[in-house]
Amino acid sequence: MNFKAITKIVATGSVDGVLTSAALLRLIGNANEVGLEFAQAFTVDRINPAAWAPGQKVALVDLAVNNRDESMTVAFVARLKEAGHEVVAVCDEHNREDWERVLGTLEGLIVEPQSQTAEGGPGSSGEVLRRALEAAGMEVDSHTSELLSAADAADRMVFEGLGALVNQSVKSAIADDTRRVYLARHLAENQEADSTIQGWIKEYEVILANHQEILDAKSDLGDGITRVNAIGHQVDMTTLMSTLYRSGARVVALEGEAFNKSLGRKTRQISFGTADKGLDLLAVVKAAVPSASGFAQKANVDPEHEEAALAAIRAAIK
Repeated sequence: MNFKAITKIVATGSVDGVLTSAALLRLIGNANEVGLEFAQAFTVDRINPAAWAPGQKVALVDLAVNNRDESMTVAFVARLKEAGHEVVAVCDEHNREDWERVLGTLEGLIVEPQSQTAEGGPGSSGEVLRRALEAAGMEVDSHTSELLSAADAADRMVFEGLGALVNQSVKSAIADDTRRVYLARHLAENQEADSTIQGWIKEYEVILANHQEILDAKSDLGDGITRVNAIGHQVDMTTLMSTLYRSGARVVALEGEAFNKSLGRKTRQISFGTADKGLDLLAVVKAAVPSASGFAQKANVDPEHEEAALAAIRAAIK
């Protein structure tokens, strides 16, 4: 497996994506010379391969085919090829068949995508890379192994060791991909945080303090429903909601703010969330509040519709 042929990485900005990119940089060598940028399945339309140096050999990491608009991924790959570049590795666990359809063939890839839904399928891009290395009989050092283990754990929302370091570093500036690039390059060669990363982690400690204030003021609405108010607080929503679910909440009603495109500013919003995969929260709420938005495990409504949404949820979970 000639990892040194890879000259460009396009990765998803998840903790799994950052750590697997770091492991891949370590396998390639010359971590600071390999091109690296982060995107999401739904933002690849913003990537301009024509601006890259000619003849890039590209590895895609934790980047799924956009399942809401596959044509976006198809167009991205087409632009990449038209610019004279080549996809040589796909370290992704989401859906092998999607990538085979988009790329036309998986033959010749250094690492092939897999499907996490398959029996025994890998649950992370880190695990995809680990299995590919094992299948090729390649041994890795303890640092690379730690990166891949932390990447796999992070995809199960377990942030420990290097996973915690990355999670805490990015959550205080979630939209800043320059942090992800810095982290991947640094962790490809180092196992400890430097002063820059330590500064980002201190910023996250402020967020954790905000979480405690919110948790201290939470309200038990009965029937397994907990209400919290996050207005005026910077939070790590994933961690905050996970804490509430672990404390016994089946449904969380969160008062917060969201950007309203039609008004051009943030407005108050009530978001109902659940970790119960068997509860289609959006369908329940939409039956009472047709204007609700979100997805199966999250429903958003305007404040004036909170009581109607709550009544529908109570009736569904009793």
